[in-house]
Amino acid sequence: MSKKNNFLRFLGYVRPYSRYLLLAVIGGIVKFTVPLLVPQVTRHLLDNVFLNAALSQAEKLNQLLLWAGGLIAVFVFVFAPWVYIRHYFADKASHRAVFHLRYTLYYHILRMSASFFTRNRSGQIVSRLISDVALAQNLVGSALTNTWMDAAALLVVLFFLFRIDPPTALLALATFPVYLYFFRKFSVEIKSTTKRIQEELAAMAGTMNEKIAGNTVVRAFTGEKVESRKFHRQSEQLFTTSMKRILIQSANQAITATLTNIAPLAVVLFGGYRVIYGHLTVGGLMAVIMYLAPLYLPLQRFSELNIVLANAMAALDRIFEIMDEVPEITDRPGAADLPCPSGKVEFDKVSFHYTRGCPVIEDINFCAAPGKRIALVGPSGSGKTTIVSLIPRFYDVASGSIRIDGMDVRDITMQSLRRHIGMVLQDPILFSGTIRENVLYGLPNASDEQVEAACRAANAYEFILSLPQGFDTEVGERGRQLSGGQKQRLTLARAFLKDPRILILDEATSSLDTESERMIQDAMQRLMAGRTTFIIAHRLSTVTHADNILVLQNGRIAEQGTHDELMHAAGLYSRFYRRQLELSRSNNLLAIPFQ
Repeated sequence: MSKKNNFLRFLGYVRPYSRYLLLAVIGGIVKFTVPLLVPQVTRHLLDNVFLNAALSQAEKLNQLLLWAGGLIAVFVFVFAPWVYIRHYFADKASHRAVFHLRYTLYYHILRMSASFFTRNRSGQIVSRLISDVALAQNLVGSALTNTWMDAAALLVVLFFLFRIDPPTALLALATFPVYLYFFRKFSVEIKSTTKRIQEELAAMAGTMNEKIAGNTVVRAFTGEKVESRKFHRQSEQLFTTSMKRILIQSANQAITATLTNIAPLAVVLFGGYRVIYGHLTVGGLMAVIMYLAPLYLPLQRFSELNIVLANAMAALDRIFEIMDEVPEITDRPGAADLPCPSGKVEFDKVSFHYTRGCPVIEDINFCAAPGKRIALVGPSGSGKTTIVSLIPRFYDVASGSIRIDGMDVRDITMQSLRRHIGMVLQDPILFSGTIRENVLYGLPNASDEQVEAACRAANAYEFILSLPQGFDTEVGERGRQLSGGQKQRLTLARAFLKDPRILILDEATSSLDTESERMIQDAMQRLMAGRTTFIIAHRLSTVTHADNILVLQNGRIAEQGTHDELMHAAGLYSRFYRRQLELSRSNNLLAIPFQ
């Protein structure tokens, strides 16, 4: 996507607030053009009043008061209100446009497929939402308002200069071609280095996010010095790239400042020459000199705008890079809503790969009848989590089909499909906010009575009431204010509130103390009642009552059946179950992987 197209696309987010921009532009034009009347008044007073021998002192004084009073009135009643309007509406337009852009980007990110979050670290994603969007905001306040008012001021100045003395005006413009050359040259280099800086900032944010979130591991393995050295290297790289941009920006400013200071000296010399030979009046020369500052001020501002524009366009390139990424999982044309399902789930010759040519699961066939419990067991990497992730379409099958009540999940709208599926994961995920807000995530419009009933069913009600603020207790980032068992019971309450027809339990009781596990197992039994449930577990003692146990190995179903059937078959399941049983008597169960 070209720079021009990205700029035009950004204008689409600004367009709804164009009336604010129009008011800001008008205010800016007034702000920069009203002061341009001062040199004209000065010229008139010098040539026609102060140096006019035909006027008496009283007449000169009256003229002075008239013109000065008129200017003061213009500044008070015209200039001041429009300056206020310019700044207020420019900021309002920029903040509304950026709000719109950031919201759209955030919603787009949330709709991305699971593979997107696998490829991109959370810190890098957040960097685009925060720092890149902030750079883009400058484009509204500077480029889309200052450009117009600077251009208007420049035209007014040139109009007056050419009316006063065309040769002097042409000399004043002599440095413009040089300035434009460097303007174009530096803008490309600034944009390039800014993009690299934003990428390095995103990488640094990703690293910091990971290490801060995993600070327990860092401290446990005394990795503070190692991580600080890594961060130092990243910071040095960022410093080097930043200094390259600063070098370019400094050269840009130096050249602009030199040109805008040399030109007035040349104009004063040439104008003085014309005054000496009678081609220009003293008042005219004074007006020309007074116009030099507003003539070259836009050039200096354009130089600064060059930096803002380059930085903003680099940020927009990164923003639209994500916006142009299409989710891999989308609703098919004509996809239908899933009516209240009975919960029958069929896998028909399902295969899947994350990387083409490297299948994760192959030829998976089974049928889960409504209300039945399906357990998935097998060694790590055998495809258990992949299989359950295909049901809500976090990924799409490579071949075969998955049907719910006879409907291919790809023919169902994702929103209605996922509305009927509940998940309780090994790592309970809570969000910053209150306990009530986290439980309500299952059904945002639920009543207080429904929330309390769900918490009672999840064995969470009593511990919630024991907290100082009850349901209004803040859980902290990722629920850090709560224990593992408490967090898991809240995720169960969330699932109870959602009341799904299909339930996925992924190692929901791992790494819990005995008392917490007992309470959660009790709640899970109530949650599974009447629902089609998929259970992933390493401890086979937790799935002995499943209606069907799928034993996975190397991405295929090695055997399946009830616990009794699999024990009688004396295969992989039987061998591992007996091994776990023996080791559980030695209290070593948690150390045994499925293999």
